[in-house]
Amino acid sequence: MTQVTVGKWADKLAVALPDDLVQAIDLRDGERLDIDAEPDASTIRRSQPTSNLVELFRGKTPEEWRAEYSGAYDWGPDVGRETIPG
Repeated sequence: MTQVTVGKWADKLAVALPDDLVQAIDLRDGERLDIDAEPDASTIRRSQPTSNLVELFRGKTPEEWRAEYSGAYDWGPDVGRETIPG
């Protein structure tokens, strides 16, 4: 069991996690955690992503996404009816 100290950070309370714990659970800067708080037993776990495809691709047109990732994988030359002009 790891013990930590609660301290003041600006106007909130905060907990600094020791390096050995951070490494053991592979925690990254900016990662979101869910905390279920009960008087005698609390649980901390990674948050599940809540974004959807619309949110993930917001901000660029389909043409901009295609241009950005056009060379991401070489599928080889176009053949037959799969040929795409352009």
